Amino acid sequence: MIKNRYLLLALAGLFALLTFLSFYFYWQENGQMLTEETEQARVDGAQYAKTNNQQACLDTVIDKSQSCRDSNCTVALKNFLNSCFKNAEKSPDICNKVPSNHDYMNKVSWTVSTCRKAKVRNGNCTNIINEMPLLCEIKTRH
Repeated sequence: MIKNRYLLLALAGLFALLTFLSFYFYWQENGQMLTEETEQARVDGAQYAKTNNQQACLDTVIDKSQSCRDSNCTVALKNFLNSCFKNAEKSPDICNKVPSNHDYMNKVSWTVSTCRKAKVRNGNCTNIINEMPLLCEIKTRH
């Protein structure tokens, strides 16, 4: 029995080491590109915000999420939304139906129903617009 424990412990340690190394080498190979894409999304969001309001920012992100299939795209759209929302002309009613950032169940319900109303069925849409409750919370503080 003791030998099995040591074997399981060794396998768990090996798994942790291999996981760490795979993330490390992935970041070494792709980190610069991911950083540049993230910064470009912020710049694009701020640029888009110059001629659009917060509602247009949200609508654009929902529309772009239709074709978003990978994590790089999801992160880029989240950064676009954050930058755009913070720099765009205020939309007075945009946060009226958005639940509190701390109300998990209503937040999930709101994101799913918002994406379904826009006829976007992939999981990335809900993941991206999940930022809205926090953005609205920040907006009401300022």
